[in-house]
Amino acid sequence: MLNLDLISKKIMEKRKQKGMTQNELADALFVSRQAVSKWEMGNSIPSLEVLLEMTKLFNVSIDYILDGSELSSHDYQSMFMQCPRESVIFHFLNSNHLNEDIKNIFYLLKPKERKQMIDQIITKQINIDVNLLWPYLSLAERKYLIGNFMSKDMNRDLSTLYDMMSNEEKMMVYPKERTITYVKKINEKEKEN
Repeated sequence: MLNLDLISKKIMEKRKQKGMTQNELADALFVSRQAVSKWEMGNSIPSLEVLLEMTKLFNVSIDYILDGSELSSHDYQSMFMQCPRESVIFHFLNSNHLNEDIKNIFYLLKPKERKQMIDQIITKQINIDVNLLWPYLSLAERKYLIGNFMSKDMNRDLSTLYDMMSNEEKMMVYPKERTITYVKKINEKEKEN
């Protein structure tokens, strides 16, 4: 059974944290101020559609509004199940733990979201250590990242990734090594003969 008293407190708490009046919350949710007042007095609860809009506005899960349960700020799998995707990604990008949390979220992202995040890393809009991200990238994503880092505009040192790279990736980054390796093999064969 739903606890109207708890729901009313959570709505009022989140509204005040946002610095909103009842009128402002009503406008944001396309409801009347009286509806907001009824929710906050514990006389009624918002419709499911309004609750979903509230989760986006307050950046919380429906569970938080309905029963006060909070998600761990690092449990992205649960967050994706209970919150809108945009809210979860926004939460990640605005956290102070990007490098610690990248392993918890990157594999949960859709290909388009992964590409957007990689582009933000390339353009330095977000600061994530590529060494930590590398194991979670697909081969195509790695090549895309290398290609961008190798462009004349980026000139980024990729030597720290060397041990994690495939041979093909090493050839992309260090094409001279391919020549050196080839010459070494020729010299070794000549010595054998």
